[in-house]
Amino acid sequence: MQVKKIFLASSEELKEDRRAFELMLNRLNQQWRARDIVFDLVVWEDFIDAMSKEGLQVEYNKAAADCDIFVMLFFTKVGRFTQEEFETVFARLKANDAPRIYTYFRNDFILTGEINESIKSLLDFKARLRELKHYVTLYRNTEDLQYQFSRQLERLYGDGGADAMDIADNTPPVKVGEIALLLTYRHLYGGGMVEITRLAAAIERAGRQVRNTAYEMASQMRREHWFADKRLMERVIPVLEALTRSDPNWHAPHGQLGYAYVEKVVPDWQRAKEYLDRAIELRGDRVSEGYYYQYNRVRAVIQLDPAFAARQPSDAAAKEAIVGMLKTARREMESSWDEVIGWPDSEPLRAWLALNGSPRLR
Repeated sequence: MQVKKIFLASSEELKEDRRAFELMLNRLNQQWRARDIVFDLVVWEDFIDAMSKEGLQVEYNKAAADCDIFVMLFFTKVGRFTQEEFETVFARLKANDAPRIYTYFRNDFILTGEINESIKSLLDFKARLRELKHYVTLYRNTEDLQYQFSRQLERLYGDGGADAMDIADNTPPVKVGEIALLLTYRHLYGGGMVEITRLAAAIERAGRQVRNTAYEMASQMRREHWFADKRLMERVIPVLEALTRSDPNWHAPHGQLGYAYVEKVVPDWQRAKEYLDRAIELRGDRVSEGYYYQYNRVRAVIQLDPAFAARQPSDAAAKEAIVGMLKTARREMESSWDEVIGWPDSEPLRAWLALNGSPRLR
């Protein structure tokens, strides 16, 4: 059994990211043992807080230099000891062409009031990396970090990994999952052109855990880009459509698809209504799991009403149906309704109410 040592360095502010990284390696070890490889993670918390003859940091540096892979995470600052570990490992890399060094920068929001002089350590370190012609990899959250690094392990120690995209009847489930996640990531984040039929087939063959991950990736991308970059947001649609086919009784991808069709550059109100109808049916009375389902469905229904398109009052049947949906949406959203109805996106709802005599919704 080969043991590959991975040294993980970061500042205290990324404690949760280190914990997620460790959990990822624990899961990967269960799969990689079948390939006679295990990963031994070394983090500074593992060291005994006792006096060392040369000093505890020297022990850290020795451990870092003795690893196969050195991983560094940073966000708003780079601690003196973390930078010292990097320089120790880099010196060994120049001398022995080992270990491999990976630097990951968490690309996330920070409140300006939380910025202090420690930010200079980050800028100085990034300048140092540019000087060395070593460029950092950005990660958006712990799931993104886990995914990106697991792919690096596959390229280093695997046998072709998920870059062999063909799925046959006898393809192992783990392999199918790897391919599905790689194609989903490439499609959403632009790592390469992806054939949509192959993407969909991989997702539909993948296990539930992989489908859950693909769903989280797509839904997060929709939330982040629906307003600022609608064309980028539209990339989630094939992923979510594949998820609805793989699990037709799972309401969440139906609901996210309904939102995505509403939020397109050119909204597709008919498809939005169809997916939201299904999401509401599947969700049942678990209102908290689809807080905006009813609101977006009634937006679609109003836009599909020919009378509203002509800026005329709806006929009696349509009016009764829309009023019922509005009442349900208001009831589900409770105290938030007054704020929501004032949003710019709610202007058609306000216009419809005015055209139809401002019916009471309580």
